[in-house]
Amino acid sequence: MNISRTTKTLGILLGSVGLACGMVTPSLAQDAGITPPPEVAAFAPIEAGSGEGITIGFTQLGLGVPFTEALQRGMEAAAETAGVNLVTCDSKFDAAAALDCARQFRTQNVDGLVTFQADAAAAANICAEGPQVPVIAIDIEQQPCQTAFVGAANVYAGEIVGYAMGQYFKENFDCQYDAWLSLESLAVGIVNDQRMGGMRDGFAQVCGEVQNLRVIDTGAGGQADTAQRQVTDTLTALPGAERVIVVGINEDVITGALAAARSQNRTEALYIGAQNFDPGNCQIWTAPNFIATAAYFPERYAELIIPNLIKSVKGEDIAEQILVPHEVITKDNMTNIYPETNC
Repeated sequence: MNISRTTKTLGILLGSVGLACGMVTPSLAQDAGITPPPEVAAFAPIEAGSGEGITIGFTQLGLGVPFTEALQRGMEAAAETAGVNLVTCDSKFDAAAALDCARQFRTQNVDGLVTFQADAAAAANICAEGPQVPVIAIDIEQQPCQTAFVGAANVYAGEIVGYAMGQYFKENFDCQYDAWLSLESLAVGIVNDQRMGGMRDGFAQVCGEVQNLRVIDTGAGGQADTAQRQVTDTLTALPGAERVIVVGINEDVITGALAAARSQNRTEALYIGAQNFDPGNCQIWTAPNFIATAAYFPERYAELIIPNLIKSVKGEDIAEQILVPHEVITKDNMTNIYPETNC
């Protein structure tokens, strides 16, 4: 759920992951059994005029954060190219607001829906109140009405970051660390379990089972202010810890964790594994011990969403799972993947 830009082929999904004292290569990850699932799709240009006359309702998770802003720009550009009338309703990270969006779309004669809302448990009610049209869910399951899911390959995205963290700690600290803080969003359900569990599994392939695990719920969708409060308390309870692994479900919670560390002058104690890459979020990418993140390319989600929803509206069958081609990003390769990064 969080951010960003570039077309890469599936053959280089893992990329070269440069670390301080070594490299995580595609062959190493493949030897560890970490491979992209078959549902991963390639980004492709939008066919001009392919959606003429079609109206799509888009429930946004919450505008004003980098991931959703990048997603919004991509959706608007893709809709314009395809000739689709795109109507956006901002749910503001609130299930009740998402329900209102569904009701609004029911009166607007939309032909298809794109739904991005954070409370998986609320999905059934939202489905019931919305128009009975094809639905593409973004990143969070929207059962029982979703026609297809477009979003992260959650287990894989977690594993590739966890594996990179394990390689770093093995080569630099013989896998020794003081605590593992897992900044999660329990409200999003299986997405959280897969992504955060994937991080632990990837790390475990190198350094063994995660030790001194602290699971921190950062609210629906993963929120920075909640993360900051809770990480502040957790660091206070770990006064002598010098190597604290902090992994997050998105960038926002990592931003909150870094703010908590700064307030205690302990930024160098945090070793960061993230999900998504916003090229402008320099406070993460320039942190002393940022190790790795999985790129999500939210600015390109529309290339998977718009063509498939148009097909479904026209009565064509589409895949039930359409997953993002993630790449590992580190300080060493970030400007190759995102040349606009100026951190």
